[in-house]
Amino acid sequence: MRILVTGGSSFVGAHFCQRAAVLHEVVALHHSTPLQLNGVSPLKVDLRRDRDRRRMAEVNADVVVHVACKIRARGGKDEASSAAAARVNGQMMDSVLALGKPVIYASSTVVHWTQPTPYATARKEDERRLRESGLPYAILRPSAPYGPRLGNHQPRHRESFHTLVDLVRHSPVVPVLGNGKYRRQPLHVDDLSTAILRLLDAPLPNTAYDIGGAAALTMDEVVDTIAAALNKSVVKLHLPKALFVQVGKLSPDFDPDLLNAADEDEVADPSALAAALGFTPRAFSQGVRDLL
Repeated sequence: MRILVTGGSSFVGAHFCQRAAVLHEVVALHHSTPLQLNGVSPLKVDLRRDRDRRRMAEVNADVVVHVACKIRARGGKDEASSAAAARVNGQMMDSVLALGKPVIYASSTVVHWTQPTPYATARKEDERRLRESGLPYAILRPSAPYGPRLGNHQPRHRESFHTLVDLVRHSPVVPVLGNGKYRRQPLHVDDLSTAILRLLDAPLPNTAYDIGGAAALTMDEVVDTIAAALNKSVVKLHLPKALFVQVGKLSPDFDPDLLNAADEDEVADPSALAAALGFTPRAFSQGVRDLL
């Protein structure tokens, strides 16, 4: 099977490409970060350009795995970066749908947040357009993907879990947004890759699945689990959300709009996925060793 992977240079995309290339022919699209993954054919494109859309079509893939996503992007003079990113994400979905191929879309559990953000709104809109496209599809909504760094690949943006591990490893005090009681269900990136590969083994089901680790954890519990794995003792310093939002405005790796909604739960009921694909993702306490 020939798989076209958008966002092949991202953290999730690179991990999936490396796994998939063992079984399939993989063409990985990237925009700026060079790709050097064994068995993966890189193709540098801008998903928004007509000439690059033609190059994508020439690949003649059997299926598209759409991982590419913008969190922040440069907009107009008065346009918030997250709103600009939402527009870019819509343009990328245009290019994917124009190929007329079956699509597996890596969305996000942020679609369940009650607080509106441009990122979550764009994800919901992309899901709607994919459902109404008439193309065979599957949607996976991962909660908080994490995993090891790939030695032969450096994503453009630093993963938040890697930053958190470094904080726990090197600092006796770990800052936590808000009260730390909001929940995540960290999903090992290899389990996400396994789910995508299993979806490829049968006709796509034209449905959406939430996917997360075996159990939901509060943010405080995530920090404690990492500390226990490192045999470290740390103090969690709970700071106002507004402070994190202001800091997020200074870093390209964080979106202030997402930080403002980050104290919502982001969990996933794994039962539908387990019934459909026959496996349950690992618990964070097991997978955390790969982060270390």
